[in-house]
Amino acid sequence: MKIISALVLLILVTVFCFPITLGYGIRTGSTITSHVEGSQVVQVWFDAAPQLTTLYPPAYLFNVAAKTSSVLWIANLHWDFGDGSTLDVPFSGQNQISEIRAHQYGDQSNHIITVTATDNTGNIGSVCVTLKPDFSITVSPSTQTVKQGDNAAYNVNVGSVCGSLTHVVLTISSPFPTGVTWSFNPESGNTPFGSVLTIQTGTTTPVGAYSFAIVGNETHTSTVNLNVIVVPSPQPQPSDFTFSVAPNSVNMSSCNSPQMVTMSIQSVNDFNSPVTIMANPPSGMTISFSPNPVTPPKNGAASSQATVTVSGLMSPGNYIIPTNATSTTPQITHSTLLTIKVSGCIPGFSFESILAGIALGIIALASIKRRRMHVSGKTYV
Repeated sequence: MKIISALVLLILVTVFCFPITLGYGIRTGSTITSHVEGSQVVQVWFDAAPQLTTLYPPAYLFNVAAKTSSVLWIANLHWDFGDGSTLDVPFSGQNQISEIRAHQYGDQSNHIITVTATDNTGNIGSVCVTLKPDFSITVSPSTQTVKQGDNAAYNVNVGSVCGSLTHVVLTISSPFPTGVTWSFNPESGNTPFGSVLTIQTGTTTPVGAYSFAIVGNETHTSTVNLNVIVVPSPQPQPSDFTFSVAPNSVNMSSCNSPQMVTMSIQSVNDFNSPVTIMANPPSGMTISFSPNPVTPPKNGAASSQATVTVSGLMSPGNYIIPTNATSTTPQITHSTLLTIKVSGCIPGFSFESILAGIALGIIALASIKRRRMHVSGKTYV
């Protein structure tokens, strides 16, 4: 009986005092990372990392502790071993407890163990840990559509599971079609971290829908989609022309009538049709065009001379003349404005002649006045 008791004691000392190093590496209490949730009243944590006690089927020991306010006590520990198995362990009268629990798994998968502690007033705290360090990959958006030759960007989020710290290297598993390249920025990091995946297509990339997998450490994947569409052919622009006048403002009177201005027609997109120019001047003014109609060469320019004539009966003022240019095939009309500034004039004399005559008259009157003063014996300087 003493021998049996000694063996049992030796086994217990071996299990609880020496980490087992079979299979996966054992995490010690100094390196354990876990995720804690719940109220500030109830605190719960793992005192050590999960300890592998049996290689196959895998069995682990878990060491958890919890505490609540000194005037309360822990009432229950709820274990969720991550494989569908759960266990409730009641407590009474202790504001801080510890629990060592063994569990055997039916496979080699990585499981999440969650322990929830509840005190006698209903305050709750929980903690989780993974059998092995783990991470998650999420991508947004899951689908992108681009034209041939354009690029698509995906936001990759590499998350930590239960606070475990893991170095993750990202790559792409699925082959890409012709002319497609990809890159991650950054391509690796310690969880949690974010990365941007850029997919660059080529002008010769086949049109179609593609799915590919973003892979982390060759263990975790997230599938995203890329739709490549054809670059739309540019729509042909219709044939057209431009219409302008130079100068667009003319000073004139019946004394210097007529005046000449130039109407220009510029072909656009192979326009090559006759264009008729028309103006609607006020009474007392005429505008004629030569040639009219005018036909510009394809993508070239042609012009027509506008002759503006003003009669002596035209009242002085500024006249704005709308002028239209119209083609029939295709039917297009463009307009411009011509400003005619009309000044007064004495019939039979030009405006310049009138100014010169006034100047000579002033000089002559001044000369006559000087002579009369000299004759009278008075000299004025």
